[in-house]
Amino acid sequence: MNSKNKQEIRTLPAKELRIAPVAADGTRTLTGRAIVFNQRSQDLGGFQEIVSPGAVTETLSGSPNILLLNNHNTSQPLASVRAGNLQLTTDSKGVSFRCKLDTRISYANDLALSVENGVTQGCSFGFRTLKDSYANENGTLVRTLETIELLELTVTTCPAYLQTQVDVRSCPKELRSLLTRSLDDEDDEDEDGPCDDPDCEACINGDYADCPNRDDDDDDEDEDRSLSKSEVRRLEMRLALAKLR
Repeated sequence: MNSKNKQEIRTLPAKELRIAPVAADGTRTLTGRAIVFNQRSQDLGGFQEIVSPGAVTETLSGSPNILLLNNHNTSQPLASVRAGNLQLTTDSKGVSFRCKLDTRISYANDLALSVENGVTQGCSFGFRTLKDSYANENGTLVRTLETIELLELTVTTCPAYLQTQVDVRSCPKELRSLLTRSLDDEDDEDEDGPCDDPDCEACINGDYADCPNRDDDDDDEDEDRSLSKSEVRRLEMRLALAKLR
């Protein structure tokens, strides 16, 4: 099923995140595992998620310019595949990365020290879903990412943070009742997102403006959503990626 290519972010506790001593050329090597295959995530808002071992095969075979960022900050790139200082490898366990940090750059040097001191302990990845599927496993809704477009990797100080913008319409109607909260939709025409009723026909069809459960006078909620940090981050990421293409 297609999730309409929405950008999503997943953040995980440190997976083999290591920093090597300073090399002769002044660089430091950072390694870690950013994506883990065949393991359930924590609850993402009414569902858990599994990354299929073949989910990134299509993306990585196309030699894309994946970026490694510092704390999701697009103004603080650490390395990239195109620059030759970021290498990605896959095995049966997941996707690992290896990069050279230029410690002459202040934020890269600060990150190296933070990893070395155990303060920065998280890895994250941003992606768009090309194909996914859902299943009811003993009352738990489980989403499997079958094919994704990998956009970026991040080293982060917030390993407990998880962000999701899953399109509820990608989930079969008969399983939507397992979702415990409504999920954001970043389409302009879907700005308000679905209501809390999983069987609402208007929201299922994406006609949120016609939803009988919506209060159009709730200006405060609209204002808060328009200023959310996640929306700002997604806009920044889109701009950065557009400049590189």
